[in-house]
Amino acid sequence: MSFKNLSLKEKIAQTVISLNVKEKEINGTIGGVFIGAQVITEIEDGITATRNIVNKYQKQMDVMPLFAADLENGVGSVIEGLTPLPFLMSLGATDDETLAYDYGRSTALEAKTVGVNISFSPVCDLNKNFRNPLVNVRSLTDKVDRAIPMLKQIIKGMQDNGLAATAKHFPGDGIDWRDQHIITTENSLSMDEWWQYSGRVFKELIDAGVSAIMPGHITLPAYQKERIDGKVLPATLSKELLTDLLKGEMGFKGLVISDATMMGGFNGYYENKTRAELEAFKAGCDIILWPTDEYVDAVAEAIESGYIPISRLEDALERIKTFKEKYVLNRKGYYELSKKEKEFVLSTQKKTAENSITLVRNTKSLFPLKKDIKKIVLVSLCNHNAGMAAVNKMEEELKNRHIQVVHYLERPSDEEFDAETKDADLILYAMYTRSFRPVGPIDFWEDKCWTIAKSYYHSTEKTAYVSFGNPYFANQYFERANTYVNAYSMLEPSVTAFVKAMFGEIDFSSYSPVDLKL
Repeated sequence: MSFKNLSLKEKIAQTVISLNVKEKEINGTIGGVFIGAQVITEIEDGITATRNIVNKYQKQMDVMPLFAADLENGVGSVIEGLTPLPFLMSLGATDDETLAYDYGRSTALEAKTVGVNISFSPVCDLNKNFRNPLVNVRSLTDKVDRAIPMLKQIIKGMQDNGLAATAKHFPGDGIDWRDQHIITTENSLSMDEWWQYSGRVFKELIDAGVSAIMPGHITLPAYQKERIDGKVLPATLSKELLTDLLKGEMGFKGLVISDATMMGGFNGYYENKTRAELEAFKAGCDIILWPTDEYVDAVAEAIESGYIPISRLEDALERIKTFKEKYVLNRKGYYELSKKEKEFVLSTQKKTAENSITLVRNTKSLFPLKKDIKKIVLVSLCNHNAGMAAVNKMEEELKNRHIQVVHYLERPSDEEFDAETKDADLILYAMYTRSFRPVGPIDFWEDKCWTIAKSYYHSTEKTAYVSFGNPYFANQYFERANTYVNAYSMLEPSVTAFVKAMFGEIDFSSYSPVDLKL
């Protein structure tokens, strides 16, 4: 593969990953196309629609593009009709490195069926700050010694099976309490701490052969000296972090792909977004994610004027060339899963769900439930529409056991609730949350908070709580609860696994992937 015959602007276009816009026609070439947006939007496209997108762009482009997606928890988290996997923290709760490999392999197998050749995953951030609203269940754990071997196996499972992995978000999210979609965040560790924590994770993954790294809109003040108007630059704009530290000291030879340039943490340092994108490329990002239409012309002018050395473009193109020769150019058509492979993917989904349900507190030995349960009052707290499928699944699972279920999405009057719970065998509060749904802290508010407060009005001996999301609710809201479970994911298999564990049909795990002592 050679870029020799491309013009300067065509070469620069290789550093672009465009957000798929169905009505947009691309003439010539760009480096790649982003399919779906697991973090930012819900599922939109199915298998056929995704293949049509891939076909369209392959026909329009002179150089085969890469096709990227946020496959953080399986391909079905982005593409309808394929298999979503429980969030990464569910996998962390299994503490199973073999299953971690299977998690990566399952993702790779299904990615090949729709033409996706690079995933912007796994999330390699660690939950050092329980208030961080973005990492949370998207991450394996807060334990560096458990994260590294598990991450290595996920990446190996992906890359052994033809899907490039991207370790994100360098230099490490999960330390700050803010969201880089909104504002630049900070990794506030000293350099000694960083090398033992976030830096150790990325260095070991580099040495293990991860194909790409995504810097976040995150600063590392302990390392950075450069300031603009007194402000430290995020990694996506920092030559110190990308060229000097990541590519230099840490020896990373793969692709550096910026996080999305529409995010608040990236913008506001220069006069406009295009200038910021230009500076990100200059700093060491080999590929820019979702740049403006003016980006290519701006970089061309900067190279022609000498503001950006041609060597910066040559370095990026060499990395892109190496990547495409390994993951893109040898891919023809779409892989069709065998019956055995389909069963393997579903088995991985089920094992991850069933081996992750953590019984955090059971001081009154309420779980497993006795067999003669006749009535359950179920209260579901859910902040976003996609979680409603899990809410409905919970009710369905209980009713299938011939249990009378009184299900509330909003707390009724005290009189009604008192009457319904009086003869109930169990009062179950189920919470369904995930990062970025909605934008802001992963908390409850208004009526849901009052529902939680009032949950203590009734017998705590027959009241249980389960979080299908944020594990830190254990003490944030339920420090005095006698019975509390973390299930980490609102996928239907996780709901089914919880119900099975609740009735003693499978064992609860006693292992928490994160420290719950807030």
